[in-house]
Amino acid sequence: MSDSQRGVLVVGDTTIDLYPVDGTSVTPGSRFEWHIGGTATNVARWAASLGSETSLVTNIGTDVMGGLAAQHLTDGPVDTTHVTRVDAPSPLTLYVPKEDGDRWNAWVTGSCYGFTLPADPATLVAPYEWVHLEGVTLPTEVNQTAVRRLAEAAAKSGAYVSFDLNGRTNQWATPDAYRQALKDILRHCDLIFAGTDDLAVAGINRTPAGILELLPPNHSAMVFITDGPAETTALTVDDGEITEQVTATPPSATVATTAGAGDAFAGAVLAARDDGISDLEELATIGNTAGVAAVATIGPFDADGLGLTDRLF
Repeated sequence: MSDSQRGVLVVGDTTIDLYPVDGTSVTPGSRFEWHIGGTATNVARWAASLGSETSLVTNIGTDVMGGLAAQHLTDGPVDTTHVTRVDAPSPLTLYVPKEDGDRWNAWVTGSCYGFTLPADPATLVAPYEWVHLEGVTLPTEVNQTAVRRLAEAAAKSGAYVSFDLNGRTNQWATPDAYRQALKDILRHCDLIFAGTDDLAVAGINRTPAGILELLPPNHSAMVFITDGPAETTALTVDDGEITEQVTATPPSATVATTAGAGDAFAGAVLAARDDGISDLEELATIGNTAGVAAVATIGPFDADGLGLTDRLF
């Protein structure tokens, strides 16, 4: 990293997320509220609201919802210089509450889902200290080649590379295909976020030992393994060996929806790392606190609104 590099570049998806107004059902005649979502956009908004200079690379549609989303992002704390308006519908996701857990329906085929890579990835990443990439855009039919190029360019520029696995069973034909795609990216990464559900999609043990299977033998990185309301495991890996391991249990919370908890965790940890915080247990606690704040609300959480910035840092 050079002295001129600063801030966070987040690359990935933007979606229009729909929630039933009554919060409990979707039936004929249901009314919905909408929020800007997408894993990358959630991460960027969290990092920016917690004080990091954050830029977002994503696509937004030219339809009515896309126009509203673009204006909303422009009015917020995230730099939208690299947001691309694409002549296609906005991707829609619908939150469906279920007795046995939340479910999402998504309509992304034919939409602008993903991001547009500029002709020169090296120029894009050069100004930033951190470049964060998202697993939901890793499938071949979305942005796999672009994600690889950005990871390589960021590592070559001296930036720190961050990656959230975000494995979705409907995006990968086999666990092996997902594992191979991850290995191509993780060899460049300094900061890794993995949910136990992501590791299950990859067909590996949902443990620190499972993570090591995805990393080169001599790799070094900081890794966070989250498991919903259960304890988070944080690791420091040096030259392929786990040299530090801590756990941190999230605070209890009244859950409105679990949507965005992992994104909040990643965004808060990125902001903390960008602020110079490196203690593993402190970072895990910061991430857990942000995740709990996210599940307490429907839609994006306003960190400044409840003074969360001061509490976390």
